[in-house]
Amino acid sequence: MGKGKNWRVVHPDMGSKQLTLNHGVHAPGQEFTQHYHDASEDAIVVLEGGGAIRQGEVYTPIAAGDVIFVPAGEVHGTVNTTPNMARLISFQAPPDMALYRGERDTPNTAPTPQDGHRSNVQVINMARSGPVFGKSTEWRSVVSPQKGSVHLSLDYIYLNKGENFAHEPIGSESIYVLRDGCAEVTTDAGETCALKRYDVLFLAPGDTFSFSQAGDEPVAIISCWAVAASGS
Repeated sequence: MGKGKNWRVVHPDMGSKQLTLNHGVHAPGQEFTQHYHDASEDAIVVLEGGGAIRQGEVYTPIAAGDVIFVPAGEVHGTVNTTPNMARLISFQAPPDMALYRGERDTPNTAPTPQDGHRSNVQVINMARSGPVFGKSTEWRSVVSPQKGSVHLSLDYIYLNKGENFAHEPIGSESIYVLRDGCAEVTTDAGETCALKRYDVLFLAPGDTFSFSQAGDEPVAIISCWAVAASGS
C-alpha cells in the first residue's frame, strides 16, 4: 500500500488473529496513502528518520523514537518530509482485513477529516512516557487502555548490561521488536536463541519466555499486545 517498501511481518495469513505488525522503509517524499480503519487501532513506531503524520492537509511532525497512536475511524497517513530514509513499523489490533485486501489504497480518492473534526491521534515519545512501577528494569507505558486505547497496549523497555525480564503468560497475542542492541531469549522449553536489531518475537496466548541483555550495549525493546477482547 502506498509508496516505498512495505512488508507484512505478523499477519492473518500466518495465523495471527488479534494483532499484526507491518514494516515500511520510505525514501524522501514518499507517502503511505491516507486511510482509516472502521474498528482497528494503529500504533506506528518511527525507528529511523522522521516525517509527518498526515490528516487531510494537516501535517504533524514525527521523529525517531515517537509512537503515533491512531484510534479507529481517524484518517491518517505517513509522509517522509525529510531528506533521509525513514523506517517505521506499525502494530494493529484487531487486524483490518480490508487493508490486507488492498481496499484502503485509494490515493486518488483518499478520505479527509470532516470540517471541525478534532483529531484524537496522539504523537508520543517512547522514552519520555510514564514509567511502570515495580519492574526490575526501566519500563515505560506508551499506549494503554488507561490512556485511551481500546484494542492494544504498547510498552518501551530498556535493559542495561546484565538485566533481564520474564514474559508471563497472558490471554492474548503479543509481539516484541528489538529496537537496539543484542539479546538472548530462552523459552519455557529451555530453547535459546540470539536476537539482533529489528528481530521480532510473536507470541500466541499463553506463551512465555525469558529475555536477557547480551553483548556490551544496552537493549531497547518495543512490546505490543492485544487487549484480551480484541478479535474474540
